[in-house]
Amino acid sequence: MEREQKEKEGESSKRAINIGTIASIVVGLSGSGSVLIFVLHLIATECTTESERSSRFVLLGAITTSISAVASFVIGYYISWRGFTDLFWIALMLQLMSIVVGLRFINPSQFIVETSATLECKNDCLSSSPSANNVYIRKPSKLWAEFFEVFTVFAFNRRSRKKSISLYLTLLAFAVYIFTSSSMSVLLWYLLSVPFCWSSKEIGNYSAVSAVASAVLRLVGIEALTKLGASDPLVCAISHILFCGSVVWTAFAQHNWAIYVTLLISPFTMYQGSLTWSMISKWLEPHERSHAFTFVTETNVIMIAAGGSFFNWLYAPTIVHNRKFTFLLAAGLNIIPFILNM
Repeated sequence: MEREQKEKEGESSKRAINIGTIASIVVGLSGSGSVLIFVLHLIATECTTESERSSRFVLLGAITTSISAVASFVIGYYISWRGFTDLFWIALMLQLMSIVVGLRFINPSQFIVETSATLECKNDCLSSSPSANNVYIRKPSKLWAEFFEVFTVFAFNRRSRKKSISLYLTLLAFAVYIFTSSSMSVLLWYLLSVPFCWSSKEIGNYSAVSAVASAVLRLVGIEALTKLGASDPLVCAISHILFCGSVVWTAFAQHNWAIYVTLLISPFTMYQGSLTWSMISKWLEPHERSHAFTFVTETNVIMIAAGGSFFNWLYAPTIVHNRKFTFLLAAGLNIIPFILNM
């Protein structure tokens, strides 16, 4: 009887793992949050001037973080009450609601993003017979041209040498920053182990406080630095210095209060992620932005996956001998984007 029960439990575990794997693949194919960020940044770029674009991008990040703070707080208590299975159904319903709201209240005609292919098509249509509603039909070949433009939009022959070098340095700094910041994905395992041994409630409370502090202090920081005349690359360089300090502090923390102290620093370490969109939008032509933002979105997804996998893989064998190593390595690697922004 016991053997049969163990076999059934083993089969149930395998089935759960397989279902979870399939669900992860589906979520990945949907684009999920990456698509949302991509669209929001395009809308913000089209609706703002260059002088206010940086603060708007940071504001978008702050709003997203604030909403996630409420979710993190509720999830922590919900898991301790009923477990996590129901959360998948709740997430599915919320996703469907967001789709309905987007289709109902966002008018695509208000945010038409012109690309080089659509501009060429417009010129062709204008020379012949433009429609009354300014609707232009693109040829299939133009769509393929747009696809390949995602990989050629940053070519040197499209702009001056100085702008091209600035774009490449910014993209490289962004990629390395996303990779190193993924080291914080091991923070959950760090807090679950000694000397902290946090419960789901404590982690939920910390996540909520962290998100609120990040949303508020991030906005205060960018407003203060902007008034002081700091450029976007300088703001990013400062944020990388603070990231190193925050990660090193976390590595040597021994008490709960020490973990919470990092919340006074960590909000100012996230500017590279927001300001990269602003910086590249200023160096590109309007019809190049959608392709460039697509490239940045893909880079973001790839580096999150690569960084999270690497640091989680590294943390497992090193926690026994030196639990600080993963965080210290991340702090060391973050020197690279600091140098690239100088």
